[in-house]
Order: sequence, then C-alpha cells, then structure tokens
Amino acid sequence: MTHFKCLLPTGIEFGPGKISSLSDILPGGDTLLLTDKGVAASGIVDKVAAQCQAVSGKVHQFMDIPPEPSEDQVTEVVAKLSELNVSAIVALGGGSVMDMAKLVGVMLNGGPTMQDLFDGKLPRKRDLPLVMIPTTAGTGSEATPNAIIYRPSQQLKVGIVCDAFMPDRVILDPELTTGLPAAITASTGMDALCHALECYISNKANLLSDVLAVEATRLIFKSLKKSYTNGGDLEARADMLLASFYAGICIASSGTNGVHALSYPLGGRYRIPHGVSNAVLLAPVFAANKDACISKLASIAPLCGKSMDGTNDAQKADIFVQALEELSRDLGIPAHLSELGVPAEDLDDIVEAALQVKRLLDNNPKTLTREDIRAIYTSIL
Repeated sequence: MTHFKCLLPTGIEFGPGKISSLSDILPGGDTLLLTDKGVAASGIVDKVAAQCQAVSGKVHQFMDIPPEPSEDQVTEVVAKLSELNVSAIVALGGGSVMDMAKLVGVMLNGGPTMQDLFDGKLPRKRDLPLVMIPTTAGTGSEATPNAIIYRPSQQLKVGIVCDAFMPDRVILDPELTTGLPAAITASTGMDALCHALECYISNKANLLSDVLAVEATRLIFKSLKKSYTNGGDLEARADMLLASFYAGICIASSGTNGVHALSYPLGGRYRIPHGVSNAVLLAPVFAANKDACISKLASIAPLCGKSMDGTNDAQKADIFVQALEELSRDLGIPAHLSELGVPAEDLDDIVEAALQVKRLLDNNPKTLTREDIRAIYTSIL
C-alpha cells in the first residue's frame, strides 16, 4: 500500500461564469490583484477587478508579473508591493502569475527571503487569503503547493514545495480561457498531459493520483486538439481546465519525474517555455521508461483513441508512446531541440544539469543513467 499526502484548496468553483462568485469569496478590505501584461491585454482583468471592487475598499492591480520569473524578479516584485496593506491576494493568469502569488503571499510583511526558501526555511502558514483564477489549462499551479523559480546562477529552474503555498480558493471558469492563443493552448495542454502521465507512472503513484491521472488523460485526448483548432469551444476549454486541475492534484500527491527533470535545464539555460520543453521530451522520456511501466501504459493506452485490437501489453505501450509523439506534431510542437536554439555542443552540460535534478529523477520508475539521459537528448537534437 502506497502512502500519500495531498493538500487541497478549501473551496473550488467550476463552470462558465463562475468568476461572478469572486465577490462572495473575498473577505473585504483592500485586495491585491496580480496578473501579467498578456492577460491585461485580453480585457479579462476589468471583469475580475469589478468583482473585487464590489467588496474591497481598494483594488491594487499589479500587471507586471514576468514570465517564468527569476529569484531576483520575485524579490523586486515583493519590494514594490511591500508598502501595501491588503486583506487578500487574487492571482489571475497562468503558472507564472500563480507561482508569483504564492511567493508574494508568504514573503510580504517581513516573511522569508528567496534565499530562506531555497534553504528550506519554509513558513508553516500564510496570513493572507489567496484566490487563484487560472487563465491557461496546463500548469495546475492552482492545485499544488509548488512554485517554480529560475535561478540564473545555476542556469536551472528550481521547484520550491511549501504547504503555505496552497491557495485557499480556486475559480475554474472556462470562459476566461477561450481567448488563449493556439500555441499557448498547445504547450500548456501538453504540460498538463505530462503532469498526469508522469504522476501515473511515478514511484509515489497512489490510488488518488491514479484515478485523477487517468481522468485527466482522458479529457486531454478528448479535448486538447479541439481547443487548439477552435479556441471558442467552451466544452473543450472546460475539459482542459478540469484536466489541468486534476493533474495538479496529481503533482501534489504523487509528483513528476523524468520529463520535468530533463526539461528544467532546457528552460534554465535557453529560457524555453516550460510547456514546450516538457512537450518535446514527453514521448522520448516515456519511450525510455516504457520497459519499467508496461502494464500501466497498457492500461491507459486506449485513452489515446488508437485501436488496441489483438495487441499485447508491450504493443499497447508502444502504440501509446507513438500517440504522444503524434499529438505533439498535430499541435505544432517542435520535434527537435535545434529548433529551440539548443546547440549540439552543449549536450554534455545539459546532461550534467539534468543529473542534478535528483528530487525528480528519484521519482522516476526507472533509474536514468547519464548514458540514458544523453541518449534521450540526442534522440531529439
């Protein structure tokens, strides 16, 4: 029997138009609304700010959250917000905005520094209520106690896991995702699929993560391509938002492994968007892992929509891995690292960097040696 621990938000609102529930959630007093310039340009912020204004003394809008922020950028944002006296934080955006909100929530008002957090000096609680409203369907940050930060000194993205990062309330409103560009729909959707599948085969997989990983995978194969080709398909957008949330819970209870371990050096050295680097690696890493999890891959293989008639488990696993590669191509995900500016002469460095992501590699169902990791990267150079 596999033991597991899983924190969850205390309240979840799901469905079209659910943004209207925000005014019932906020405690009153001043509210800090965090978002980024892309979301600000979409016109969504006004709708959310109006909900905040209905119960807040003042709404402080901060729209300059950088994409995939570095530790220095986090510190700068906290410094800019340090004079505010707010009663709640609302995060409106994708993973970068939500991760920043988690960090701001614990660092404001004399909380820990970034170095404290990297050193494992983690707060046990957060004083400010935190509401998360994802505008992408991919990171699942709204369901995890994790924050991903870029460390320039290491040229690596690093995950910080802290119970105090778990949001209080989550609003999943698919209407807020219908304007998401196709390319971002693709990369974030593939990110959610990585989360679900890695957690399904992880060494810490359990009854909770298995159930949610299977359902997330089903929803993604059903609706990701629909969302990509028709961004206004509200049912498909709803499916993807739920899938991303379910996969986030999987991260919180089981954890990612090989794909993310090899992805972090790519994002750190070349600033490749997280979802893209994961998507490029998904099929190759699962091909390398296949022999260690054939029965699990076989059990989930029918969800990809391919015929499994007359096939054994090994063949089902092969078909599933091939389906992952085909899905990436259908969504316009690059097939090779060279397309993303990764030169072949950097191979030794990125292999060594991946080997340092031990927390994730230790959760992989198969021990990936230096030679294995080199072979995976080489296969997509």
